[in-house]
Amino acid sequence: MGSSSIDENILMRQSDILIADGNYEEAIDCLNMLLEDKPDDEEVLSMKGLAYCLKGETERGLDILEEALAIDPFSKKVLITFADACLQSSMPEKSLEILDRAISYYPDDNGFLMLKATIIGALSQSRINSFFN
Repeated sequence: MGSSSIDENILMRQSDILIADGNYEEAIDCLNMLLEDKPDDEEVLSMKGLAYCLKGETERGLDILEEALAIDPFSKKVLITFADACLQSSMPEKSLEILDRAISYYPDDNGFLMLKATIIGALSQSRINSFFN
């Protein structure tokens, strides 16, 4: 493994940590460094889209996620990141739409199925709670 791929792995891990800590601008800076060398890296683009969604720039984030999905429509990482970004942006229906697409590609992937069931369960509970409140 060359030092370039080690640097890429470090930057990717660093961006994951920054996103988890809520440091979205710094994460986007790390991801932009990675995109300088590989502008069509769909996984990096999807993480950048997620960071923008979490930062509150949902439309920009979704555009970047769509770009990542256009590069590789079958990427499990992009699909799950896209679904997560939609869910985090209070768009559960869009998240379910992305998960349905993922399930159509990977019908035996229990992770996609479980996430969909969890979202549907949460939506149902939310609707029940709002009915009684």
